[in-house]
Amino acid sequence: MDKIRFVLFEKLAKLDGLELYMLIGGIVLFVALVIVVAISGASSKKDRIAPNNKTRALVYGALCVTLSFVLSYIKLFSMPLGGSITLFSMLPICAYACWFGPAYGFTAAFAYSVLQIIQGAYIVHWAQFIIDYFLAFTCLGLASFFPKKLPLGVAVAGIARMLCSVLSGVIFFADSAAEAGFSSAIVYSFAYNGLTIGVDTLLCTVVAFIPFMKRIEKFAKAA
Repeated sequence: MDKIRFVLFEKLAKLDGLELYMLIGGIVLFVALVIVVAISGASSKKDRIAPNNKTRALVYGALCVTLSFVLSYIKLFSMPLGGSITLFSMLPICAYACWFGPAYGFTAAFAYSVLQIIQGAYIVHWAQFIIDYFLAFTCLGLASFFPKKLPLGVAVAGIARMLCSVLSGVIFFADSAAEAGFSSAIVYSFAYNGLTIGVDTLLCTVVAFIPFMKRIEKFAKAA
């Protein structure tokens, strides 16, 4: 536990090269999308555009994916062998999935998984790569099956992502369990991922209960 580090903004200060350009690009894109959403929201009310506009849904998807990507850089804590607690980075993807349904939700979650790979992937085996990135992050789309229960959707999606990482840990990182003093790779993997993804999920679930999230949902669907 003494190796867990408080790293809020520490990673941001050390960014350079591709990662720095990606973060700056993500922030610029996010600001641009916010402007587009605001303009489209005003015009849709004026011109009475149908609420189920696919273009608007895609714009909101890009907005949420970008926001999740930017938030993933803000790490509150990092574990010594990888894994961290971020500033609610799963919430925008889960919220989008919950509000717009499975087709849009899983597409956005998959796009986010690709961005996580570009951001920096730790690979020891092709199967581990698929489980830890494509499968784990795409699981965030599971929130789409709880259209009127965002906190539950976030909890289910986050737990599903954590279970993917637990499975990967048991199969591919069992040696680390013994080094950490654990006799069981399953217990170690649950403990390790619970301290990162588990806590991340808990924080996102708590925020999902805030009434302000309902207001955002109403704006997104009515704009």
